[in-house]
Amino acid sequence: MIDDVCKICKADSCRCETDAINTRRRELGLKEINNGDTIGLALSGGGIRSAVFCLGLVRALAKNKLWNKIDYISTVSGGGYLGGMLGRLYTSQVQGARVETALASDDTILLAWIRNNGRYLTPAGFRDTSLAVTQLFRSFFASLFLLTLMCLVVSGIAISLNAMLVSEPKSLRAAPWLIALTIPLYFSAVMALSYWILAVKQPKKSLRNAVIIASICYGVIAWLTAFPTYFIKSYLPSVALLIIVIINIELVRTPLKPLSGDPGKLRQQLTRGMANSLGLAGIILLLWLVYVLGLSWAESRTLTDTLLPPALLTLLKAVWEIRGVKKFFSKTKKRSPVIALSLTQTGNIVGYLLLFFSLVTVCAAELQLLVYDSLFHYVFIPLLIGIVIVIFFYLLCQPKRITNLLNLSSLHNFYRSRLERAWLSVANVGVTPNNRFPQDPLDESYKDRLNNIKRVTDPLPGDDVLFSNYAPHSNLGPIHLISCCINQTVDDRSGNFNADRKGISLTVSSFGAETGTHYPKPSDLLQNSTLSKWIAISGAAAATGMGSMTSPGLAFLLFLIGGRLGFWERNLQSRIVANNFLPALFAEMFARFPGKNSRYWYVSDGGHFENTGVYPLLKRRVKTIVVADCGADPEFIFDDLENLVRKARVDYGISILFSPAITGRRTSLRVLKKGRRRLPLIEARIYYPKTQTQNAMLGKLIIIKPHLLHDMGLDTERYAKRHDDFPQQTTGDQFFDEEQWEAYHQLGLRAGKAVKF
Repeated sequence: MIDDVCKICKADSCRCETDAINTRRRELGLKEINNGDTIGLALSGGGIRSAVFCLGLVRALAKNKLWNKIDYISTVSGGGYLGGMLGRLYTSQVQGARVETALASDDTILLAWIRNNGRYLTPAGFRDTSLAVTQLFRSFFASLFLLTLMCLVVSGIAISLNAMLVSEPKSLRAAPWLIALTIPLYFSAVMALSYWILAVKQPKKSLRNAVIIASICYGVIAWLTAFPTYFIKSYLPSVALLIIVIINIELVRTPLKPLSGDPGKLRQQLTRGMANSLGLAGIILLLWLVYVLGLSWAESRTLTDTLLPPALLTLLKAVWEIRGVKKFFSKTKKRSPVIALSLTQTGNIVGYLLLFFSLVTVCAAELQLLVYDSLFHYVFIPLLIGIVIVIFFYLLCQPKRITNLLNLSSLHNFYRSRLERAWLSVANVGVTPNNRFPQDPLDESYKDRLNNIKRVTDPLPGDDVLFSNYAPHSNLGPIHLISCCINQTVDDRSGNFNADRKGISLTVSSFGAETGTHYPKPSDLLQNSTLSKWIAISGAAAATGMGSMTSPGLAFLLFLIGGRLGFWERNLQSRIVANNFLPALFAEMFARFPGKNSRYWYVSDGGHFENTGVYPLLKRRVKTIVVADCGADPEFIFDDLENLVRKARVDYGISILFSPAITGRRTSLRVLKKGRRRLPLIEARIYYPKTQTQNAMLGKLIIIKPHLLHDMGLDTERYAKRHDDFPQQTTGDQFFDEEQWEAYHQLGLRAGKAVKF
């Protein structure tokens, strides 16, 4: 019946969701929605730590007979592991009441299965670890190969330009490079003079006067400094300068065509022309630095020594993949926002230095390999190599081809396969070889039944499900909203750098895909994808695009060392899309993402935009929201809640005010500190504003944040004694053992029992 409703309501997704909720409530014997009186559960990001804690919370709601009252479940990252598993439990054979009863039980096959797979990334120990390391290094060497080709193009241009300027191979004179540098500076001066002496009604006359003044000054400086006489002896230096002049003319002409009649826009055109000229000057300076340092390296090192840089990069990659190193950095950056910011800035700087170091070493290697027999040969061989590589990149960087390559070279498929086997396979029930569970996982757990389950290391076709077949609400479950982030560092419309959020919210559900503050629209591309794909994208925390944390240097570093989880996805909504200004390869390598109007989206962890999962529920004006705030927050600074409150106010005009009162089950943000035992819940009021179609409304936000409770049980108490960072251990640890898994599960269970609505 619900599916029929959805077909009717495709034009109005909000009404369609409401009808689906009311249909579900009627069949469960619950009261229908009255004035938007919906209930939502938000499961935040936080990796396996969040998933296990939230499992305890969900089971507590089931024990309190509250689970079936949940209309929406909104998940981000680690919360999506659990959300996807819960959604998969609802099938045509298994519906609402059965799921709630099983979740409330302490002895089911499902609970035993999830408990046994705390190490979901490497369930087979060394064999899985070696497989993961193999994939990591395969990605690394592919990235190293592409980087080397790119460096060959740049170093080839630097070598050829130097030879054309100095007329001597393997030598360097600063004067010709300085002369080449004066050309873009001359055009910059013309643009600057035009800006200051601009006559709005006669812009061409202003440009002409600026050219005359700048040319006279340029000629006087040339005469006083006595440009080198060898420019007369060879045609090559003149050709090189002519090429630079032609390039600079085109860079200036493009923003000035046509000249605007508006004074403000005209001055902006002149400013852009000047910026382009200064950019060319920066490129010439960079080429000079690459050549001079590369030549110095080549003259003082043997060819064997040029193997040192890639060897060092490989060593860096090997060290980074040591679990202890990752845990140390993750723990360090979570101690305070200052440390986190410092580590991010350090990674950004290291990325830039690594790129420059790569350019220099490749240039040195190319200089050592080049044999001089004629100046013509020495100039054009590097350029010819560069042209061949550019053609290769052109063929490689066709949108569909390069996005497939990038997705395959990331860890998306590895991560995705682990999630679908350990968490999403719970609906793969039957007696065929492709079924994982011979009996319903919601049945009571007996040891002999666990032995018949297919091993988690074996991939099975039925573990995943097409998104078109994933609609938990059709079988009396909640509507599942999966949050992701579309990375956008450059605005599609203006081309300006996006210096703030650097990302747009993306939420996918059985009702379609929704971006930002818009409601969902049906998408055939989404329907033809799978659930595990979007759960993996929602949890792609380590990526070259990370929302507001995105930076070019850090993106380059992450791209090179591998381990990235971001995904290139075809635009799910627009039919008319903007052209990409950069191929996906270079967009990802240098973090230049065009955003939601581009042909392809670079999507990543929903926590890169908003980590609690409450954002899409506020859009739907859900009256009662229960949120598990499980993002890593060891110092209890509540940065995820801070981000939520700000975005709610800016995007929706919604105010969220936290209660300072402390009652029998409710604590306060002000008193919740590291190492302190407090009451389990935090509450806030949600003030929904009046709109054209809706009245103002008051809602409630119930926050369950992992912290120490007064009565946690003996095993949890002892675990907390031995681990002073519990329950805010680093998300870098995705390999939970039995005692760690049980400590978080029991904490979520005990905290969740206090929830009432």
